[in-house]
Amino acid sequence: MGEFFSTGSTSPISWELDLTNACNHDCIGCSAKVAGGRTNNDKLSLDQAQNYIDQIASLNAKAVNLTGGGEPMMNKITPSIIEYIKAKSLDVGLVSNGSLFRKSNVDLISKNCTWVRVSLDSGSPQVFQDIRRRPGKEYYEILDNIKLLVDSRNNQKSSCTIGVGFLTSKKTIPDMYDFTIACKKAGVDYVEFRPFHGDYTIPKNINECLTLQDSDFKIHYSKFKYDSSYKKKYCKCLAQSFSGVINVHKVYLCCHFRGVEKYELGDLRQNSLQEIWTSDRRKEIVDNIDFKDCIALCKLDLVNRSLDEFTEKPNHVNFI
Repeated sequence: MGEFFSTGSTSPISWELDLTNACNHDCIGCSAKVAGGRTNNDKLSLDQAQNYIDQIASLNAKAVNLTGGGEPMMNKITPSIIEYIKAKSLDVGLVSNGSLFRKSNVDLISKNCTWVRVSLDSGSPQVFQDIRRRPGKEYYEILDNIKLLVDSRNNQKSSCTIGVGFLTSKKTIPDMYDFTIACKKAGVDYVEFRPFHGDYTIPKNINECLTLQDSDFKIHYSKFKYDSSYKKKYCKCLAQSFSGVINVHKVYLCCHFRGVEKYELGDLRQNSLQEIWTSDRRKEIVDNIDFKDCIALCKLDLVNRSLDEFTEKPNHVNFI
C-alpha cells in the first residue's frame, strides 16, 4: 500500500492465472467465452506455468488464484502447479466446476490450497443441465466430488476453506434453497450468492436460505450487488493495480476483460511480466479505461470505492 500511495501504482498483491482456456462445461452466458478469452483451447505447459509463477513471485505477490479462462483441472499440470505455487510461499486459490475432482488429486488440493470455490449454480439436475448444458446426473457427481474434497480436508486437518458459488438469475433462483441444503449437507464452509451479469433479479427466497446459516456454515449474500441502477462515482479504476490477470500467455487489465484486445496489456511470450506491468501501454490503458465497457458492480468496485475515499484528502486534516 505504501508504494501505491506514493506512486499511484503498485505490483499486484494477487494474480489470477488461467492454466487453460479449455472447459468441459458449456455454460449459458459464460463470461470468458463471451469476452473472447476462450476462443481457443490453449493451455500452459509445466515449464511455462512455472516460469510465469516465478515471475509473479519476483514481483512480490502474495497469492495466485487458479481460475478461468477454462476449467483449471482440464490441464493435467494443475495439481503439480498447486504444489509449486505453495512451495514459492504463495497462497493458492482454486476456482473449479468440481467435475474432475478425484481421490487421486483431492488430497493434494486440500493440503495446499488456502481456499477452493466450486461453481455449481444449481440445486437440481434439471437446472444444472439447462444452464451448464451437461447431463443432469453430473449434478450429483459434483456434489459427491465436493464431499470427497471436504472429507480429504477434514482427514488431513487442513485449514483449506471450501465454498460453493451460485449465480442467481430468473432461471436459477427457484433452486437456491435446495442448493443451500445440499451444500450444507456436503459439509462446505460457505455458499455464495451473486447475480448473473445482466440479470439483477432480486432473490425473494434469500431469507429462507439464511435460516440454514450457523456457526459452521455461512451464507455470503451482498444485497447491494443487485442494484442495477448503480453508477460508479469514482473517476478512475485504482484497484486494478492490486490484482493481475494472466489468461494463459496474455496479461489483461482485469478479470472482466479476458480476451478483450482493447484491454490486453501484453503477451508473456514476447515480454516479461515486469516489462508488461511497467510498460507505457499499460499506463495508457489504465488512463483511458472507459467505464461503459465495465459491468456496474464489478469484482473490484468495493475496493475502488475505498481507495477513492483514501485518496481524497479532507479539507481540514487536523480534525476528525
